[in-house]
Amino acid sequence: MRDRLKHWQVGVLLAAVVGFAIAPMLERSYPLTHSTHFNLIWAFQYQRQFFSGQFYPRWLEFSNFGFGNATFVFYPPLSMVATLPFRMMGLGLAGSLIASMAAAIALLGIGLYRLTRRFYPRWVSLTVALTGMMSPYFTIDIYQRGAIGEVWAIATLPWILLASQQVIERASHPPPRRRGVRWGLDPDWDIVQFAIAYGALVLSHLPTLLIFTLLWLPLPWAIAPSKRRLQAVLRSYSSLAIAWSVTAFFLLPVAIDGRSVQLDALYATLDYLPQNRLLLSGLWWLNPDLTNHWFDRKLIAPWAMMGVVTLGAIVGYSVDRWVAADGSGSRQRRTVLYWSIVSAIALLMTTDLLGWLYLVVPPLQRIQFSWRWLSVATVLVPLLLGDSLYRVARCSQPTDKRLQIVKGALAVLLWGIVAWHGFQGMLIAERAIYAPATLDKFARLSEAKQFPEEPRQQPGTPFLGWHWIYPDGLAFVDVYEYRAKGVTLPMPPDRVYPLVEWQDGQRDGLTVERWNFGLREFVTNNATPVERIVRLRTFNYPGWFARLDAGRWQPLVRRSTVEDGRTSGDRLELSVPPGLTRVTVMYRGTRAERWGAIVSFVASVTLVGGVAIASPISLSRQGSSLLARFFGERVSSPSSQSSKI
Repeated sequence: MRDRLKHWQVGVLLAAVVGFAIAPMLERSYPLTHSTHFNLIWAFQYQRQFFSGQFYPRWLEFSNFGFGNATFVFYPPLSMVATLPFRMMGLGLAGSLIASMAAAIALLGIGLYRLTRRFYPRWVSLTVALTGMMSPYFTIDIYQRGAIGEVWAIATLPWILLASQQVIERASHPPPRRRGVRWGLDPDWDIVQFAIAYGALVLSHLPTLLIFTLLWLPLPWAIAPSKRRLQAVLRSYSSLAIAWSVTAFFLLPVAIDGRSVQLDALYATLDYLPQNRLLLSGLWWLNPDLTNHWFDRKLIAPWAMMGVVTLGAIVGYSVDRWVAADGSGSRQRRTVLYWSIVSAIALLMTTDLLGWLYLVVPPLQRIQFSWRWLSVATVLVPLLLGDSLYRVARCSQPTDKRLQIVKGALAVLLWGIVAWHGFQGMLIAERAIYAPATLDKFARLSEAKQFPEEPRQQPGTPFLGWHWIYPDGLAFVDVYEYRAKGVTLPMPPDRVYPLVEWQDGQRDGLTVERWNFGLREFVTNNATPVERIVRLRTFNYPGWFARLDAGRWQPLVRRSTVEDGRTSGDRLELSVPPGLTRVTVMYRGTRAERWGAIVSFVASVTLVGGVAIASPISLSRQGSSLLARFFGERVSSPSSQSSKI
């Protein structure tokens, strides 16, 4: 069977599946998911602050009734950045979220296609891509959980695996006469591609980052040829260190500033620990027990199908090795074995067979739910399914009639699993909850908000989860875990708070001149002979600095004062001297944010500069068209047998 697919046909089919995957949203608007109320307020604020000139809004100004929240100090920003181009194109709030999901689906499909083209013919690569794009867990993330950060993280994984293959191959077949070649450390664009792909994962979803990194670390050891394994490992781990350095502007604050916010709220109940959210337990005692959690039970069918494919791939690989029937290259065999083992580990981490590791390795508890491991299996299972299809199709026609029946049955089973993925993805999308009128109301009310004004007229009514509608507007409430430590102000607040006020609640002698995103300016007229404390309607967080008149910038230090028998430190406070004083308050970031930005800048300039000097880009590539380069044909190396299938 010849591979008759052309590049443009592959592109059309991928685009058609993207359209099919988001068709319910195009028809009925963005679905109401577990996280819709957060996705909407984050997208709205990120877009509003970005287009107002704040290109990396770590502090969301509208959150918590205008007191703000350090959300994007700790939550990866890529899922919100992905909505910006579509908002610039004129799409509304819900439309920008839908379009960003379409982009993530397309990115996943193209990544799977390019990765598998290194080993398989186009029809296999296309099947793998389409299966991954409609994978049930991936679709659940979009239509039921609304976990857009994890959606983008899954979309980056094939690109990291692809870049890793290229980095390892470069170490295995180094160019002549290049410094560092002996140890595989010569700079080139493969390392840049790895840094971009892995950096995108860093900026997408932290639990998936932790899970995937642990599973990625053995990759160079597993697939590199033994003669140059050390060089491949050094080159791969150096690439990983570079990717960490390039994304230090985000990683460093996450690692250091967590003590400044209430991250413990993520684990407020035992239900948010992975060892308590296993999909299958009792295996050690031969008494299997499926989860009874209302949501986790929805994942049993996808988990079981992933297990069937993974087990079948392992068995098929073992049989091929035993009978020496596998004629593909050793690199391909090692890679498929790695996919199989890693997929099996990911699936077993949702059971008590490996669930005890959460207690032995406490950092693993940060992922909250054991089924987050399915994000990795969602990418690897289509790869294994494609490999199985390839092996069955490549087998010569057996003369024994019973073997012919076995081959035919395997082919039917595999194509049935492919169809099951598409059917399940379609059902998940159809069964989602849609409320376009609610989303339209949210978009209309949010667009009417004028910073820094917040609703004042009572009473308010809850709206879309945690938010509130008042007669004079809409107010947002944000996640607890990213509020500054010590903040106890109830939401909604117990009263209407002015932008600035004296410690005793008075407002005489205070004039606000400017209150912008990340910047406040006001004048104080302290008529007393001693310093007075001014409070701002901004939650207390160490990234804020103040300057009195033309003085130096000083960090605002948390003050704790006792009022009415309780400790108060919710808001930013500063002391002003007697007389007239012009006060400027600005979000300048914590020390970790500033150092992270410096490390990222230096690492990026050094990497790109070194690569540009050592490996200049050729402007002309012989023998490959634009479409061929886009779909990875320039780097694909299927075996001679596969090119005819």
